[in-house]
Amino acid sequence: MTSPQTVGGLLTRAAADAPDRRALTVPDGAGSWTFSQLLRDARAVAHGLLSEHQPGDRVATMVPNGADAVLLQLGTALAGMTLVPLNVRTTPDEIDHALRLSGAAVLYTADEADRAGAHTGAPIRALGSWHEVAREGGAELPEVMPRSLAQIQLTSGTTGRPKGVRIRHDASVVTARSFASRLGSPAGSVWVNPMPLFHTAGNVLGTLGALSVLAEQVVLAFEPAAVLRAAAQHRASLLAAAPTLLHMLRTHPDFGGADLTALRVIYTGGSTMTADFLSSVETSFGARVSVAFGMTETCGAALQTAPFDDADETRWSTVGIPLPGTEARVVDPSGVPAPPGSPGELLLRGPGVTDGYHDDTAATAAAFDEDGWLRTGDLATVDGAGRYRIVGRSKELIKSGGENVSPVEVETVLEADPAVERAAVVGLPDDRWGEVVVAFVVPSAGRAGSLRTEALETHCRRHLSRFKVPRRWFVVGELPLTGSGKVRRAELRRLAREDV
Repeated sequence: MTSPQTVGGLLTRAAADAPDRRALTVPDGAGSWTFSQLLRDARAVAHGLLSEHQPGDRVATMVPNGADAVLLQLGTALAGMTLVPLNVRTTPDEIDHALRLSGAAVLYTADEADRAGAHTGAPIRALGSWHEVAREGGAELPEVMPRSLAQIQLTSGTTGRPKGVRIRHDASVVTARSFASRLGSPAGSVWVNPMPLFHTAGNVLGTLGALSVLAEQVVLAFEPAAVLRAAAQHRASLLAAAPTLLHMLRTHPDFGGADLTALRVIYTGGSTMTADFLSSVETSFGARVSVAFGMTETCGAALQTAPFDDADETRWSTVGIPLPGTEARVVDPSGVPAPPGSPGELLLRGPGVTDGYHDDTAATAAAFDEDGWLRTGDLATVDGAGRYRIVGRSKELIKSGGENVSPVEVETVLEADPAVERAAVVGLPDDRWGEVVVAFVVPSAGRAGSLRTEALETHCRRHLSRFKVPRRWFVVGELPLTGSGKVRRAELRRLAREDV
């Protein structure tokens, strides 16, 4: 009997409860599946994997958003193997690191031609489609235990070499269910999911979240016109998109003509957002936002706002309350709980939290305190009602002249200037000050030629203490982002150092 606390159990239950309801659609005629058809084809993939590998083996994938990614994820889970999903833009050296770290038995990739530089011993299989893996029939699928390993996900790599986050079956299933429940999404909803399926935001919150509430998942790679078209044609009730992607959608020429009247909820997260930004998103899309805070280490979500039950101020200014079963606390540097409203490091504990980093006991020990709380590295406050606000990254605090500078605070001030579309702030070592504040700004549309850093400095001096005002400026066309939409601050620091 398949445990309901496993990925395979979640799929099996959905197929039993709504066999003929549509489960997965890939737009533009690429295919669609009912829940029973999705289970059938995922089982075929599992049988194909078991014809070459053993339960417990690690299966790496590097395929774009689409049916291949979904069926390989579900098939790997049913086969009792561990998925190692990689970004399709991963370089050969990064591939080698990921495969060696995870001990993958094979890498299935959509394009083998540009992967020759990966020198791991694992075979690389070019994959035209999931059909090439699938096999009909075969031996009984293995029993998969809830606490067995479902995925090893590489951290986003904003700093240092990526680590392999261990994600259990039960952790991913309980997170998906809690996330979908907080959304208030009824059965039969249509979720448009352009979030990367190599990331927990795409394959746990998206794929498994939709399965848990019997929603149809429309999967595609992010491209503004295609996402708008899919949302309109499939009458999407939910759209998942990181803040950067939401901006790209609502500034696209097709936005005004897209019929989004069925849209009820926009799920977003992954970076700190202002109340003005979230309010304007709701106005633009005619839908309520649900903001989640999470990490790969928490299967993508640990705190979340409720789009219909939370007041405007809660939805726009907080990341809500913990998901059921999850504990959260804010502590000062000595580990003592911070008073309500005072910033401190956010700690998390609960059923959706990883049990550590694969084959890295030192990193695992550093990530947890003696009571099993995960140190997120994020600065937060909590109010008297138990609602949390993220105010920055403790690891990204800039220490200038003995004073702490929160990059998020400076970025918020900069992005309030109409000439600035986006901003990112980092610290650069300085002999006199310890660190100086460096700002990278992306001009608003039509302002590239007129943006003056002198005016931005004056603007900052009106709203910030002198030690928080950037001392160096870079005007750029775009900010470097990770696959999950986070700013690559390490890359910005490198660029700043090279320009000294």
